[in-house]
Amino acid sequence: MGKLGENEMGIVLRILDANANRCAEGLRVVEEIARLGLEDGALHGRLKDIRHGVRRGLHALHGSPVRFRDSEGDVGRETPSRSEMLRGSLEDVARANFARAEEALRVLEEYGKLIDASTASEFKRYRFELYGIERGFLSIRVPGTQLPESPFIYAILDRSVVSSARFGHTVAALIEGGVDLIQYRAKEIEREERRRDLVTLLAAAGPARIPVIVNDDPGLAEEVGAQGVHLGARDPSPTEARVRLGPDAIIGVTIHAESELDRLDLADIDYLAVGSIFRSPTKSDVRPVGTELIETVKRRSGGAKIVAIGGIDAGNVESVFEAGADGAAMISALLSGDVSKNCFTFKGIVARRRR
Repeated sequence: MGKLGENEMGIVLRILDANANRCAEGLRVVEEIARLGLEDGALHGRLKDIRHGVRRGLHALHGSPVRFRDSEGDVGRETPSRSEMLRGSLEDVARANFARAEEALRVLEEYGKLIDASTASEFKRYRFELYGIERGFLSIRVPGTQLPESPFIYAILDRSVVSSARFGHTVAALIEGGVDLIQYRAKEIEREERRRDLVTLLAAAGPARIPVIVNDDPGLAEEVGAQGVHLGARDPSPTEARVRLGPDAIIGVTIHAESELDRLDLADIDYLAVGSIFRSPTKSDVRPVGTELIETVKRRSGGAKIVAIGGIDAGNVESVFEAGADGAAMISALLSGDVSKNCFTFKGIVARRRR
């Protein structure tokens, strides 16, 4: 970019000042839980050290940027997100404020590079240190999670279908609509954005006690404190995921044929996703296997629950439950059109079957 002019420097310093404040606010919230909730002096002290280090880094970049501050004129000060107002536990508060601090550190790192690369690298170091602290902080507070009562609605929140702009609204609609479990799937976006999505999703799903499953990535599931992971043939094995995520994690595996059961250790699997049952609009090249495979896999499942997937809609969902499926996993049938209305339709079907 070259040397910054006075106007550009003013913009950069406003950004740095706002995000240093945002980082400090998030850390102060978590510090109070460490100090008064956990009574962990070492953890409280380390969080405090990071907060002070951020202030020192900001001062090193350009002294005090207070003269560039314009809090009253900040167009973002009166626009809280919907998820920002959802808190159901101390865990939710901690998770949201760790995310706040980490996101602010990423901004400090990027804009800090315009002034001093060394100081920017310190912000990066603090961010990765916070990731580790957060993982340990939350892992002892995430209770064991069981799969929902059968039959259940399994929503697949696929980011190839849901845009970034619609993500928060869709999360809220799924949760308010009463889905029983949510899988987060995002194969085409950067890890940092996936992580931000999951923090938002977990903060919203936590108060409703809706388990969140991460597609393909046990490491990311562990990092954000999700309740489980869904694995395909090319992903780490269920045994590896179980070792990494622990005995209480929900681990699911996709199978497309009965023969695939022979390579699986069912002891480490909580559910088997069977499909594609019908022709799927999201995987038009996959040959449907029909409901007969549900019945076959059910007999050999070793107690693992069965989730039907692929082309399921309001007109055929009853047939997968009749065949023995415990859950029905859906993308298009839930996410296309009015999400709240779609959820209401499927909740009615499930409610009638539970009577």
